[in-house]
Amino acid sequence: MATRWLRAGAALSLLLAAACAGPTPAERAAAVEQTALAPLKAKYPDIVTAFDPAGDKLDLAIDANAYIQTGDDVVDRFKVDAAKAWRTAWIAAHPQQHALLTVRLIDAIARPWVVEHIRA
Repeated sequence: MATRWLRAGAALSLLLAAACAGPTPAERAAAVEQTALAPLKAKYPDIVTAFDPAGDKLDLAIDANAYIQTGDDVVDRFKVDAAKAWRTAWIAAHPQQHALLTVRLIDAIARPWVVEHIRA
């Protein structure tokens, strides 16, 4: 009988360890968002220096000089692509949820250049 209790305790310990070792829902959502936003940085490597999704907000760090020197049509397309990418990433990471999403383009000193709001 004692052996059964010992085995049951060991099995319970393994299950608890496995449950604690896995990523939390927030970590999984962050990973999905990071993966979904990576192509945006690859498509606009001169403009996007980094991105930081947090909750319903996305901060896109931009190279201000590259942003200014880029043609208006490319900048307009970039803004549309950034909004679509964030909406798609957020929806994939938060299925069946809705929010007013924010995309901020910020420069190296965290000064906002553009702030957009999107419904998801």
